[in-house]
Amino acid sequence: MTKLFFYLLCAVLPIHYSSGEPDTPKSAPPATDQSIADKLKTHDLGAKKLGAEQDDLSADVQDLYEEQTDVEVKKLLRQVEEIMADATDRLEISKTDGATIAIQTEIIEKIFEAAKKKEQQGGGG
Repeated sequence: MTKLFFYLLCAVLPIHYSSGEPDTPKSAPPATDQSIADKLKTHDLGAKKLGAEQDDLSADVQDLYEEQTDVEVKKLLRQVEEIMADATDRLEISKTDGATIAIQTEIIEKIFEAAKKKEQQGGGG
């Protein structure tokens, strides 16, 4: 069980860290209209891909929820599922702003909290 929590945590972290804006070197050449359009297209495709990955992870959370017997763990996982839906919705429309990153952070914190509760119950493994 702890392995699945760990899997979810590891799976969400790359989404969290890749949803921010890329670093731009200070010596970058001035952007042209075409380079901006290309970057926006790449951003859009990347955000949609992350949204699909987020949706897949949400299905894993649903499975994990169904396996639980502890009310507190189930409550946390239900919250994770709802928050993940928000993140998926935002990524599907290419929103990768601070609010989306904050939502991803909240997902990570809730998964970690659920894993700790499960571990305290002796349900690790």
